[in-house]
Amino acid sequence: MIRYDSIRGGNAAPAEAVSPAAGAVPDDPETRALVRAILLGLLLLLAVKFTCSRAKNVVAPARPPVRFFSSEAPVVDLYLGQIDQVERLRSVSEVSLLFLYAPWCAHSMAARQEVQLVAHKLAKQVQFVAVNCWWSHGRCRKMRRLYQYPSIQLFYRRFGPIEYKGPFVAPYVESFILKVLSPLTYLSSEAVLRDFLSYHEPRVVGFFQFSSSPLSPGYQTFVSSALQALRRDFRGPCVSEW
Repeated sequence: MIRYDSIRGGNAAPAEAVSPAAGAVPDDPETRALVRAILLGLLLLLAVKFTCSRAKNVVAPARPPVRFFSSEAPVVDLYLGQIDQVERLRSVSEVSLLFLYAPWCAHSMAARQEVQLVAHKLAKQVQFVAVNCWWSHGRCRKMRRLYQYPSIQLFYRRFGPIEYKGPFVAPYVESFILKVLSPLTYLSSEAVLRDFLSYHEPRVVGFFQFSSSPLSPGYQTFVSSALQALRRDFRGPCVSEW
């Protein structure tokens, strides 16, 4: 832009050219639109960055889990997922029940009531252990991959696990445990044997002499076979002692 200054005599002389002030928005509409778009993009970028930085600050770590079973229930509740302690607890009893659960799961909550009922009845014969297998910091979540909850497994001495596949109802769970406690049905006479063969099918009958001590290796194999059968069928083999 050229500015003219008045001088004496009425003659006008051109003044120095003056450029637009620094920071002024050019008059070109396309240039103004481009500048506005750049400024808007910078503002959005700053807003997103500010929001994300605040979100990181407000996210709190998950609360540690609490007991899932009642403290009055005869169940060892490893609610921090300490599945590495199960082996030690199993040595306390000949038969142990392992209940793997997720505390948020409705099926786990419903089964909990049924397991507690059974535990009160069989606590003197069976060691009941429950493990939270959902807690992300627990060893159970890291060591076991469960696709559904809950899961009930039984151990007979060092044999197992024997997975329970029946309904999570106290009478059924109790019946399954009793089968593991006594996997064999003893047939004390020929008449009892005939009745058994008449009412049960399929059936497996073994004949052993119980006068010798220790028990024969064949009998131990028969017991193991009976426990294997419980993995597929609640009805186990039988043994005759006459």
